[in-house]
Formats: sequence, C-alpha cells, structure tokens
Amino acid sequence: MAISKQPDEQRTRELRFWLNILRVHDVIFSELNKSLRDNAGIGLAKLDVLAQLMRHPDGMSMGDLSVALKVTNGNVSGLVNRLVKDGLVSKEISATDRRSVNAKLTEDGRAIFETAMQFHETTLAECMADIGAETLIAVAEPLRRISDKLKLKGEKDG
Repeated sequence: MAISKQPDEQRTRELRFWLNILRVHDVIFSELNKSLRDNAGIGLAKLDVLAQLMRHPDGMSMGDLSVALKVTNGNVSGLVNRLVKDGLVSKEISATDRRSVNAKLTEDGRAIFETAMQFHETTLAECMADIGAETLIAVAEPLRRISDKLKLKGEKDG
C-alpha cells in the first residue's frame, strides 16, 4: 500500500471523518449493548449470532457462521458454546459431513432474539430521536457510496 502524498488539509479531513465515524459507532454500540444486556440478557455479539441463525432455520455450519459474522472460527466457537450453555442454540454433527458441526436456534433462542430486537429497535430510535430524517438521509447515502467504493477497491486489490 502506497503512502498518500495528499496535502495535510485533506489528510486532516480524512482523519476527522474517520474519528467521527468511530465516535458515532462507539456511542450507539454502547447504548445498544447496555440496553440488550439489561433487557434481554444478551449483548450485541450474541445477538449477531442469533440473527444469522434466524435467517437459517435449519441451522448453519460453524464455518459458514464464521464467514457470515466476519470473525474467526475460534470466536464463533466461543460465542456458540456460550449460547448453547444459555439454552439459546443447539449444536449437532452435520448429516452431510460428519466433520462439520451445525448450530441451530432453539425455541428459547428465537424468543430471546425477538425480545432483543424490540429493545434494539427502541434503543436505536432513542439514539436517533433528535436527528431529523433529512440528516439521516443526507448522511446515509454518502456513507453507503463510500463503503461500496472501498469494498470494490478491496476486491480489486485482493
């Protein structure tokens, strides 16, 4: 990766932009995580696993779950094991590949997911309450374009 030769002003703008994204993420992430823990007994990491498994009612292999969550196999194993201990997920050997383990939501897992999503939605709405629709639209579209552009660049480089 080449070092940018952009003027200091542009680098300063880029850094401020990035720090503001991180600040917004940190505030919203913290609020959502606290609300979910206090009201549904799970944090965002566990909710992410439950959300993926909700999309796959027949279950998912641990490898597919790792790819979907964009985390290592070890992280997924730890999260799924904690969810199994909580009674929210079950694990079973794959019927098609005896070397693979599938994770699947339990009925309790579905119920907790639905409860957690209600608190997620409410908390996110509270975080955004003073931000007008015009601002959300004006900020969301350029962020999506930047994300798409960077993803394409990453695919070309990788």
